[in-house]
Amino acid sequence: MGKRTTIKDVAAAAGVSATAVSLVLNDRPSRVSEETRRHILDVAERLHYVPNQVARTLVTQRSMLLALIVPDIQNLFFAGLAKRLEEECQQSGYSLIVANSGDSRETEHRLLSRLVSRGVDGVFLIAAGESCGDIEALRSDVDACSCPVVLIDRLVDVDWCDGVGIDNHAGGRLAAQFLIENGHRRIACISGETRVGNAAGRRDGFVEGLAEVDLSPVLVVEGDYRFDSGLDAAPDIVASGATAVFCCNDLMALGLLQGLHRLGRSVPDDISVIGYDGIAERFGFGAMLTTVGQKIGWLAHESAAVMLDRIGGSPSAGIAPRTIMLPPELIRRGTVAQIPMLPVESGAESRADAERVEVG
Repeated sequence: MGKRTTIKDVAAAAGVSATAVSLVLNDRPSRVSEETRRHILDVAERLHYVPNQVARTLVTQRSMLLALIVPDIQNLFFAGLAKRLEEECQQSGYSLIVANSGDSRETEHRLLSRLVSRGVDGVFLIAAGESCGDIEALRSDVDACSCPVVLIDRLVDVDWCDGVGIDNHAGGRLAAQFLIENGHRRIACISGETRVGNAAGRRDGFVEGLAEVDLSPVLVVEGDYRFDSGLDAAPDIVASGATAVFCCNDLMALGLLQGLHRLGRSVPDDISVIGYDGIAERFGFGAMLTTVGQKIGWLAHESAAVMLDRIGGSPSAGIAPRTIMLPPELIRRGTVAQIPMLPVESGAESRADAERVEVG
């Protein structure tokens, strides 16, 4: 392995002082002429000079590193968000480290401690499912961080930390209203784990949307946001007699589509399906999946803006933590069919006919 090129090496090769090289390479005001400045930059490039970030951190107290902790890097939503957030960070000169907690509070705790001890300037955190059920422990971990922390997506109804998320309750209502508008009355739901705030929000918004026209789900299956949750739920969905299903994320919707296909059911001719996230098409899957879209680019942009405000001490950051809630959008594609518009039955009759069944 070759010797690392230093500022002194560049200075010797350029025939100038180390101070002049330092001023030019760090883009600081100096009396160095334009010709000399260009000469120094050319020499630095020829010698493959790379700034010593450790030394720079000691001077600036900035590592120019940010971290993102996700619950499941295999989840397409989290993977897509990580990509867009990395792009946002790069535009501001930061590199992004991505770490996977495996939805474990213990792992999340260790990652937070380790990343902060290694000098990251800030942490974006999508809380583990276990942390969503233990808010005090989550707060203790966040309060122990010596750098800004911004919660993303799973906001767990906190007012002690900056957070940026999507209005999941509104998203669930959008799904219910769209299915009702298309004539569906026997509607099932595959939810995420309800201990996670956004899963409960989507499900509750969906149930409330149905209740507005005096309907109840014919079946609610609690999944875990993974493909197999949708796949395994297919037999129960078919047995329920549902004409439409709301899946609380696109991965479960894709699993359900596969399960229905195996059972010889056609989508949307036999059963309509609507997902949540709006990420399937981005990864080459489910191009025709009707879904409630989360604007990942917008979510990443707002999260990065909040973080950079905190790091830079911008007056716009204020003193109190901020919560930014972004609206979802309905993306109409090809997995929801319009069926003959049946009248909504009276409350007693509707609830008797569509008795809600929960499968854990």
